[in-house]
Amino acid sequence: MQRIGIDIIENKRIKIKQKFIDKVLTIEEKVLLESIISKKAKINFIAGRWAVKEAIFKSLNSKQKISFNKINVGYDNQSPIITNLELSKILISISHEKKYSIGMAINIYD
Repeated sequence: MQRIGIDIIENKRIKIKQKFIDKVLTIEEKVLLESIISKKAKINFIAGRWAVKEAIFKSLNSKQKISFNKINVGYDNQSPIITNLELSKILISISHEKKYSIGMAINIYD
């Protein structure tokens, strides 16, 4: 059995505040965020991570609990992937369109 999760967020809801960044991003993702120059690109980055992590959470078995800042989203040939070994069988996608970011996750564990 597969589970699918999807989430969309309006980018203007994202505030670049350290408390929020610490809640959502892993250490590795914070390093990537620091390399981004423009404020708009930083907001898109955080919004995309938020949306895909919400989607991942929705695709998990309800008994599985994991904090957003423990889910690391990296890249493989410019495509987003989960780099946590225990979550590596969850396929993800992130997309941005003007005011919105969307994340999708397909959990292929079951």
